[in-house]
Amino acid sequence: MSRKKEMSRRNFIKASAAGVVGTGVLSQTPLMSVKEEKKANPAKIKEYRVLGRTGFKTSDIGVGGVTSVGVLNALLDSGVNYIDSAEGYGRGQSEKNIGEAIQGRDRKKIFITTKLVFKKDKPETKEMIIERFQKCLKRLQTDYVDCLMIHGAETPDALKNKAFHAAVKQLKAEEKLRFIGVSNHGGHYGDAPASMEEVLLAAVEDGRFDLFLLVYNFLQYEQADNVMKACKKKNIGVTLMKTNPVGKYYGMQERIETMKKEGKKVPDFYNNYIARLKTQVDKAEAFIKKYNLQNPKEISAAAYRFVLSNPNVSTVNIAFRNFDSIDEILQLSGSRLTQKDKKTLAVYEKGCSQLYCRHACGICEDNCKRGVPVNTIMRYSHYFDAQGREKEAMTKYAALTSKRADQCEDCSGGCEAKCPYGVPIQGLLVQAHNLLTLS
Repeated sequence: MSRKKEMSRRNFIKASAAGVVGTGVLSQTPLMSVKEEKKANPAKIKEYRVLGRTGFKTSDIGVGGVTSVGVLNALLDSGVNYIDSAEGYGRGQSEKNIGEAIQGRDRKKIFITTKLVFKKDKPETKEMIIERFQKCLKRLQTDYVDCLMIHGAETPDALKNKAFHAAVKQLKAEEKLRFIGVSNHGGHYGDAPASMEEVLLAAVEDGRFDLFLLVYNFLQYEQADNVMKACKKKNIGVTLMKTNPVGKYYGMQERIETMKKEGKKVPDFYNNYIARLKTQVDKAEAFIKKYNLQNPKEISAAAYRFVLSNPNVSTVNIAFRNFDSIDEILQLSGSRLTQKDKKTLAVYEKGCSQLYCRHACGICEDNCKRGVPVNTIMRYSHYFDAQGREKEAMTKYAALTSKRADQCEDCSGGCEAKCPYGVPIQGLLVQAHNLLTLS
């Protein structure tokens, strides 16, 4: 093997190992390190789909988790017209960026969704919810929001929030809100944990929700498929998140190298973690070498075409990190999965799927004797590594009232025994704890 090909293969191993912690976009280059300048011939949206009963024709690729006004402006100029945000994204900064970017544009041609979290141990009145919503409007610099979602509904009971529905009724009457929806990316550990499928099917039966945001990708599709079939019957719009389980990661290796160069002591957990994953990474490397899967961008493109090929999907929300990611991803608009893609993804799933902890899964949680909220902690780890939301992830982890992943250090690993995908989840949880506490 030539040196060039060997380096390419090694780089792909590093990129493929992204699934160890979470998913991400094609590039995880920090925004501030990328010069924000427009491309001469930017890619454009090629397909628009009806967003369920809303009737809105949305771009097949939308944007979620806005972190840059410049990038959002470029996306809007390229035909993206669906924007997903939340009150808590960047502590409101995401909504502020959206508000700045939409000024001077035809508001009716842009669909904006935002979300509010409701905690069962902190019930709110209709007035309190409306006050929070008004602050969203102010940050968004708009007179109305197209859709307000219950953010990460934990159980079917959360869908029945009387104060929320009373607030919605008033806001619709005042023409400040058009539709409502619900997002879910897995349950939170508790007395009665519920899966994404259980919560969203309950929302379908409820009948009041117009739009869903859910997890769907080529490695995690069973629950979403069942939900989308039900949505089709009730004409509920489906938007997606966490669609690419082949994100770039392996920044851990870079951190270790940086520490060594700076003469700092490398924490033991890094070396222990890498040793723990050696079997999985070696197996993945063997498959990559055997089937010549040397280009991570090709597999990522196939992963996006997988979700874009589903006729029950209205739009795919992607957290664009920089201008390069715009061209890489928008060129996929209107495309469909090819036979080559199917073979590539099948090979990747067979050889590398153990590197990805499935979002919205939760299968292993009931086998944890210490009450560790596996799904929630791995989601925070995903925020930290794949989305660059380090401070937010650490804040959320510090605020957990349940057990944290330091409980996993000396555990027998019941979660790993239950995982049907062979994910080394105990090791991931220990690493996540050290990462989210910087210990």
